[in-house]
Amino acid sequence: MTVIKLMIVEDFVLIRQGLKQILGLKENFVIVGEAEHGDEVLAMALSLTPDVILMDIHLPGKNGVELTSELKREIPCVKILVLTIDADRHYLADMIKAGASGYILKDISAETLYQAIEAVARGDAFIEPCLLSGVLTEIREAATEEKPVVLQGQLGLTQRELEIIHCIANGESNKVIAERLFISEKTVKNHVSNILRKMELEDRTQVAIYAHRKGLIAKQ
Repeated sequence: MTVIKLMIVEDFVLIRQGLKQILGLKENFVIVGEAEHGDEVLAMALSLTPDVILMDIHLPGKNGVELTSELKREIPCVKILVLTIDADRHYLADMIKAGASGYILKDISAETLYQAIEAVARGDAFIEPCLLSGVLTEIREAATEEKPVVLQGQLGLTQRELEIIHCIANGESNKVIAERLFISEKTVKNHVSNILRKMELEDRTQVAIYAHRKGLIAKQ
């Protein structure tokens, strides 16, 4: 059983207490710290080295977008899971661009919260299904902007990796990609890891946005 170290960044005491109670029911979750003010988060994270930070957007001091950018710059391996009441797609896009791996709302079930934490901890992205239309809208709008075409060779991508990027940009899961390309899910995961490394991105959502904005989708 893999232990996941968690840090909670939330300014409302009752919400922090509720989260600690819910998360404490999972044996592999360990809460290593909690912060209520944005200005104390970085120092605490550097000291406690959490695997996943549950991050609200609206905080006293530095907000969630600023904190996420700062944390990903100083501690690249830490995963940020946004937990907020705000379903605005612009906030969602800003947090993803800043480096967040997941975005969920505070009215979710405990089971969905567990799934989201475990997903981002293992390096996957997790966006609550009801928010996906906002992500797609953001991608479509970005795709209409004037953009330079990025050549395959500039990123060192193989043809197979480009095919998988197309699938990711269409919102397809590893299972669907594997079936479409007649390869195993493990092979897809390996390709996705290589894509993230070559593109210097954190997760699949960033790959999709990047692909549309930089013209990679136009290559097929």
